[in-house]
Amino acid sequence: MKQLPTCICCFAFFMLSTQSMFGFVQFNEVQISDFQNVTIDSDTEIVLDKDWEFYWDELITPGNFDNKTFKLVSLDNWTKLQLTDSEKLPSFGYATYRLKFSITEDRPNTSLYIPAAYAASKLWINGKLVSEIGHVGTTKETTLHRRFSQLVTLDDHETAFEIVLQVANFYHHKGGITEPLLIASSTYLQKKKSKRIVADMIFISSLSFIGIFFLLFFLFYWNKDRAVLYFGSLCVSLAYMALSDRYAPFAELFESASWIVLTKIEYISLFLAGLTASLFFNTIFSNHTHKVYAKIMTYGFGMLALLAIFLPRPHFTRLLTPFFGLMILNLIYVFYVIIRAIIIGERQKSFLLLVSMLLGSFVFAAHIFFFLGENINAIVYVNSGYVVTFLLLSMLLMMRFSNSFKELEKTKEFALAQKKEISLKSQELSKMNLELKEHLRQLEKSNAELDSFNHIVSHDLKAPLIAINTIVSFIEEDIDEAQLQNEETTQNFKLLKDRVSKMYALINDLLEYSKITKGKKSKESFFLNDLLNEIVAIINTENKHIINLPEKNIEIYTNKIELKHVFQNLVQNAVKHNNKEKAIITISFSKKTNEYVFAVSDNGPGIEPKYHSKIFEMFSQLNVNNEIESTGIGLSIVKKIVSENHGTIAVSSEKNKGATIEFSWRT
Repeated sequence: MKQLPTCICCFAFFMLSTQSMFGFVQFNEVQISDFQNVTIDSDTEIVLDKDWEFYWDELITPGNFDNKTFKLVSLDNWTKLQLTDSEKLPSFGYATYRLKFSITEDRPNTSLYIPAAYAASKLWINGKLVSEIGHVGTTKETTLHRRFSQLVTLDDHETAFEIVLQVANFYHHKGGITEPLLIASSTYLQKKKSKRIVADMIFISSLSFIGIFFLLFFLFYWNKDRAVLYFGSLCVSLAYMALSDRYAPFAELFESASWIVLTKIEYISLFLAGLTASLFFNTIFSNHTHKVYAKIMTYGFGMLALLAIFLPRPHFTRLLTPFFGLMILNLIYVFYVIIRAIIIGERQKSFLLLVSMLLGSFVFAAHIFFFLGENINAIVYVNSGYVVTFLLLSMLLMMRFSNSFKELEKTKEFALAQKKEISLKSQELSKMNLELKEHLRQLEKSNAELDSFNHIVSHDLKAPLIAINTIVSFIEEDIDEAQLQNEETTQNFKLLKDRVSKMYALINDLLEYSKITKGKKSKESFFLNDLLNEIVAIINTENKHIINLPEKNIEIYTNKIELKHVFQNLVQNAVKHNNKEKAIITISFSKKTNEYVFAVSDNGPGIEPKYHSKIFEMFSQLNVNNEIESTGIGLSIVKKIVSENHGTIAVSSEKNKGATIEFSWRT
């Protein structure tokens, strides 16, 4: 398989060449092509493309052609030859070619150029075995496929020559010799070969360097731009194709390697080149290409690559035709997008890509022209033109990188400005941290003072109350012994004791309120109804009241102590302030996204709407009945605990219709 330009050039050569053939006409005499009148000088080429004897399904060696039937043919793919009027030769098979010719004795040292045949070949000149490329066999198993062109020097003392060439093909859809043999001076052919090698080395080495450079550039420095990856892959693929097609190094290194596998790798490289070229273009003009363009190219070339892998011989070798069809459609769309981008205004990169493509098209046209011409320097110029085209595309990538680098520099400058601003803010923050540390020290000092105050309240204030209560009890005993007690005195002593008890309870509630934010904040898992049953056991010891728990015993993960304190206060208030003989209390819950919502309802006297917010204020009491012992702090404690757990609390009630207190609790 030829590299992309070579493939198309060969196709153009076949289309432009005469392709004449004599057909399968049997001759009884051997015809000798006479070139005695042709003067061979420094640039003369004698083309041997006609009057070849063709022996199908026979491998004949020199001296064994007597009584053999042959056909005279022109050199071409043997599948174009016909066994009969309606039957052509198959792709797979083997055959022998023979040609006799004579040239003038007065000539410089002369050589014979033999192009690569499909596929294995064996050559004799004047009965002498000259070379065998691969191994010619009669079956796929006995044939080792190889394809190389060769130069053979002709004996200066001979004027008549017989060429016998055996060819076997069991892998390609073409078969036999598809290009003419050439006779020219050895110096001319050697120079032409050297020019070909120089041109190939320019193309292969330049594309290899450019491709590897951009791949390394992408891997280690600038992996943000996938156009770099695609362009590097394109160059490496084309360089590998050129190297493998012209010199097949892996076939030389591994003598028993399957030529079919090596050819499939070449085809895959060709399809990969088409894919990466399309993706490169799509990345450059992503704002102008249709969103399905990349998918079509990916699926198209990807399908060709998969077919090349899985299709058996010789079918995978026919994939060049759909490939060229896809490439032609691709190029038409590319030119359309470039012109459209130029019209819209993105001229810099559009012009550069357009110039690259026009140059590439011009070089390709020159390639076809000089390929058919006789200028031996042309291939060097053509391959150099291809390299210049890829260098222009490299400039396009460097321009993209330069623009990105400029943007990066601007970003860097902005980052430096931000860094300076952050430095100033950091200094301000450090100052604020110092102030915060001072405030924290003052807060710790205040907390210490509060702890000291709590100690004083719990010991120094409680002690006199206990003493007063004790003294009152002693006085009651003394008066009782002296028989001075009457109903009024008893009532006054009871009132005094109640006031002492209320003061004691008030001090305890104040201590409880001050400890809320300092309490244990650890969370644990527990079941709600288990917690409520503990509270009911404390409050409803005589089973005097009806307390309905939720039907579903849900598992909760939160601070158990705080939630218990809230429910205990609410249920206790519902019982304490109830004006019915039997209190009926219902506890319910609902689950929302990030919180639970609980409600405690009762059948008590209710609360007028104007007092709904007042009941949560400290020391607030709606009922001044001295028979109900209350400090007015309980609901304040409840509200503070709920707020600490990122919840809200509200009351819903009317006078004489009971009350419902609902609160939320963050999960």
